[in-house]
Amino acid sequence: MRLYSPADRPTLKLRALRLGPTFPSRRWMSVRPMVLQTGVLPTLPSRKKMTIQHLYQMRQTGTPITMLTAYDFPTARALDSHGVDIALVGDSLAQVCLGLPSTTRLTLDEMLHHTRAVARGAAYPLLVADMPFGSYHASPEDAIRSAVRMVQDGHVEAVKLEGGPEIASTVRRISQVGVPVMAHVGLMPQRHAALSGYRVQGRDAAGARAVLDGALALQDAGAFSIVLEAIPHRLAEYVTARLSIPTIGIGAGPGTSGQVLVWDDVMTRWHGKKAKFVRRFADVGHEEARGVQNYIAAVRDGSFPNSETEGYEMAGGEWETFLEQVGDSGWQSTVREREVDDDVSSSEGMTPPRLAQAI
Repeated sequence: MRLYSPADRPTLKLRALRLGPTFPSRRWMSVRPMVLQTGVLPTLPSRKKMTIQHLYQMRQTGTPITMLTAYDFPTARALDSHGVDIALVGDSLAQVCLGLPSTTRLTLDEMLHHTRAVARGAAYPLLVADMPFGSYHASPEDAIRSAVRMVQDGHVEAVKLEGGPEIASTVRRISQVGVPVMAHVGLMPQRHAALSGYRVQGRDAAGARAVLDGALALQDAGAFSIVLEAIPHRLAEYVTARLSIPTIGIGAGPGTSGQVLVWDDVMTRWHGKKAKFVRRFADVGHEEARGVQNYIAAVRDGSFPNSETEGYEMAGGEWETFLEQVGDSGWQSTVREREVDDDVSSSEGMTPPRLAQAI
């Protein structure tokens, strides 16, 4: 056996960093608090906190800005871990998370519940949230109260408002009290009834001029960025060139400063109507279906849970002592462990052969 001297300490420390910490063999319950382990090299380079200044720098250097929606802690962690620049708690959560028919049904209290969850998971992205319908329309003073509440109670860093020149005074007042505002022009989902549905905007000269005028007015009012939704790609590129603040496109072509999509669209978890501009980047919905079906099958055929690998035992002799104490020494377990194919039981996430044709 080799005895290590103090001179070996630097080498040992480097080896520990490469291999990561070792832990005693024990089961961890999913309800236990997550602990960030030290000494493990990160999967991504160390990131700086995203700020509005960083977004301006990205616009100036031509680096596309990425924004995705997040509605809960796990999704926020995914955005945080994999390099997304802006986490948007969109009012689309009304439909994709709460099952409501439109974004106009979402309340401020419901929004705050979700922004707090996302704030706990998103340390590096700039955290922006939609101000729900009705929370900023009555008056600029009412809008300020709602915006301040979103910062204090919802822990957001900026708010997003839908509208054109008619909300410029509200954007100015909110910005003046120190709450950054991201504007939103083009298709405005909160006004889908007034727009006769979710229709592309700015398709004629008058409509295009209205989009441009609205964007310029909101920039002048103090908005730090503007979302351009569902407008012709040449119009979006032109508006971006006319503005001095970053534009974030959704259904607006590649000529904007950045892009945003809804998480559930990106991951194929939303089974409603697919918009033309949506691209599926992963099929999480299929994997969820496979996981649920496999779980049901394993419970029904008795292969889950396995007493030896997924259960707990009492200390030696304690079970017999327990049975004696309750006067039931003759009790015998009726659970019959079923044989499971070794390849299936040792593979994480593999589909059992009996289910492969059903999915």
